[in-house]
Amino acid sequence: MSRKATGQALILVVVSLLVLCLGLVVLFDTGQVVTKKVQLVNTADAAAYSAAVQEARALNVIAYMNRASVANEVAMAQMVSWYSWTNFAISATDHMKDALQVIAIVTIFFGVGEVIEGAVEALQEAKTGLEEGRNVEQELFDAAAMAVADLNGVYADMSEVVAVGAAADASNVARNVVTLNDSQASIPTMGIGILAQDTLAASAYVTRYTIPSNGSSGNAGAERLKNVVMEARDPFSRQRDGSFLFGWIKKYGGTDLANYHSWVGLDTLDIEFTCPAFICGLTGFPPHEVKFDTPIAWGGGAGVDNVAASFSSLARQDPGWSGPYQGNDPQYATNQRYAPYSGALSNGEASGLALSQPTEDGEPWIKPFFETPGATVGLPDYNDILANKATVPYDNGKSASANGVSVMDEGPIFTVLVAQAMNTVQTSSNVSGIGGPPDFQTTDQAVSNGITAMASAQTYFSRPRSLFPRLTDPEREIGSLFSPYWQARLIDTKCTIRQEVAISNGAGAPCI
Repeated sequence: MSRKATGQALILVVVSLLVLCLGLVVLFDTGQVVTKKVQLVNTADAAAYSAAVQEARALNVIAYMNRASVANEVAMAQMVSWYSWTNFAISATDHMKDALQVIAIVTIFFGVGEVIEGAVEALQEAKTGLEEGRNVEQELFDAAAMAVADLNGVYADMSEVVAVGAAADASNVARNVVTLNDSQASIPTMGIGILAQDTLAASAYVTRYTIPSNGSSGNAGAERLKNVVMEARDPFSRQRDGSFLFGWIKKYGGTDLANYHSWVGLDTLDIEFTCPAFICGLTGFPPHEVKFDTPIAWGGGAGVDNVAASFSSLARQDPGWSGPYQGNDPQYATNQRYAPYSGALSNGEASGLALSQPTEDGEPWIKPFFETPGATVGLPDYNDILANKATVPYDNGKSASANGVSVMDEGPIFTVLVAQAMNTVQTSSNVSGIGGPPDFQTTDQAVSNGITAMASAQTYFSRPRSLFPRLTDPEREIGSLFSPYWQARLIDTKCTIRQEVAISNGAGAPCI
């Protein structure tokens, strides 16, 4: 080998080492950028999902408060039912006593008068005991009605506070989660705008229904809550009926919302039958069979915020109930109209006496001792999901009509855009001893000189009717704030939003 060829291998080694170093630097930079991208994606996912979870929790809290208000109304109906039935029992005892008194006088010469007199005295004692018990019952119910009214007021106010701040709180949660997951990442100006739009859209899902203070019927929002409450009544409050002796003796009773702020209960027992013409002949003009109508017992009670002018005028405000529900409940098996007080208002002469004389030696009213502002024994103001919102839990590819709804809407969406400047990413250019001046330096290049990630999450309502629900179920329960079945999930970000963000950064994002 000539001396001129000596050292040529050293040049190749130096060049190879330089290429290797550059390759290692590129590999290091790529790894750092990919790691940071994955971290930002996880941060965006966590922030979007947390926002949707926060919204779902807020809606579930409102649902629990609405259900608590409904439970309070059912409790109020139960109290009125017991009070009405107690007055009915007093009436029945008193009238039975009077009837036996007459029988005792008639049969005194047959040797059984004294026995019947003993029964009369026992019934008088029973009546006295029932009246004393009713008076104690009334005082206890007055105190309980005050608690129910005040709780209803608290629930109504708190649900409004939660509803107003729910979406904004979800937005704040998203920002906090971004900071906690990655202190160098942030939501850029455009991301704040997108999140603000989502916040406004989520707020539009909830609306406030105000119950008319005059208690008049026909208000759509009040009818929504009334239907829920009336359907939720226990069997004793709904219907206290029965018939005996071929249907001649009829017992009807029930407790209804006579108006939006008053519960009224009626109980009537009446003997009503038509005597065949061949036995009793005909009467009147045009001639008709003789009809016998004899009231036996009656009673009533009312839970009110303010005492009405008369019990009769209040009870007659009940128009009945057009139940929209259809299910397995035998008492509400079909969508139909139900008579006021389960028919107690049209049970012969006993109905009129129940209206004019609901109690004997007592008052028919259950009234709170004191009510705080906004409190009511009737329907409180409440929040619920707006019509045609959160109608389906997912897009099953079917039409709205196939799903039994007017509009396909799955629920509010929260999209979170996070970004981090390239000069804060730990690439070779930003790590001392690896690159950057005075050493060799590689330039970090990225769209808008930063790394971004975006994620979307949705708050949706799903309450399957079975363990394995059908893909398409027209009878599926739609979203409401009376069932706490709001959930959250991550979803694909809408293409329009991806394109909007890409274009703002000088890039393109075709929809696939």
